[in-house]
Amino acid sequence: MADKKDGKPEIDKTEVADSDTLKIRLEEAKSSAPVLVVISGRPLGKSFFVTRDGMILGRDLEADIQIAETAISRKHTEFKVTDEGIVVVDLGSTNGTYVNDVKIGKKVLQDGDLIRTGNTILKFLKEGKIENIHYNKMYDLATRDDLTQALNKKAILELIAEEFSKSLARELSLCLIMFDLDHFKQTNDKFGHLAGDFVLKETCAIIKNKMIRSQDALGRYGGEEFSLLLRETPLRIAVEVAERIRSTIEKHRFLYDSQLIPVTVSMGVVSLDSTCKSPDAFIAMADKALYDAKNSGRNKVCVR
Repeated sequence: MADKKDGKPEIDKTEVADSDTLKIRLEEAKSSAPVLVVISGRPLGKSFFVTRDGMILGRDLEADIQIAETAISRKHTEFKVTDEGIVVVDLGSTNGTYVNDVKIGKKVLQDGDLIRTGNTILKFLKEGKIENIHYNKMYDLATRDDLTQALNKKAILELIAEEFSKSLARELSLCLIMFDLDHFKQTNDKFGHLAGDFVLKETCAIIKNKMIRSQDALGRYGGEEFSLLLRETPLRIAVEVAERIRSTIEKHRFLYDSQLIPVTVSMGVVSLDSTCKSPDAFIAMADKALYDAKNSGRNKVCVR
């Protein structure tokens, strides 16, 4: 029943929708490249934009579309940009390439076609479609921590494993920093959980926007603990990055609800070497370095 105001029934009104968001998305879509979206298999939901001729899908670490599935050949499928459109070409793979469940050697892709390689299925979307933007944003939402916008734990663990394998195979440097906020429970107890959320969010914003490169990856490992993956970075530089972050956080004015909140971080840094046999061992080394920093007084950078 409608509420009454001054003795008269008040009629519910439908709010006028703001169309600006749709307009922005449509403008973004106009310039979007053709895309391949993983709809079955891993990484589920990830978009691979076809931005140049000759992109290779395969298990090989050098592949443009790298999918770590044993049923996929090292160089399985190629995507060519032609006057006819995007052409998919099987590269003599063991298990073949299928389009809409028909085995192909070469085929011009149509919008909505399903490409199967091994046990992975990708959906092809032509350029300029709003779905191209939608799928990419959905994947981003699925891999981000809601509060801090850092990668969530599942996503950062998968990325560490992926970069671990790539770096070993290519003999590239790779560093991992594990860090957490010192005495964070005390921050929550003294200033409240909303203040604690503010500190977590602000800390990540400082690091993401000012302290690291676009190719680096910040992830929320759990609670107030975070990991920072530095691709193609020698240990000396990683230690400098960690120290710069530590110093910046210590000096930053975390002001919430007119209250100044003291914040420091403890950081552990490790570099990938031949003694590291697995991604889990790599993470464990960084964790030990972090505990060294915490056990030696906190607000420090320690290296293993």
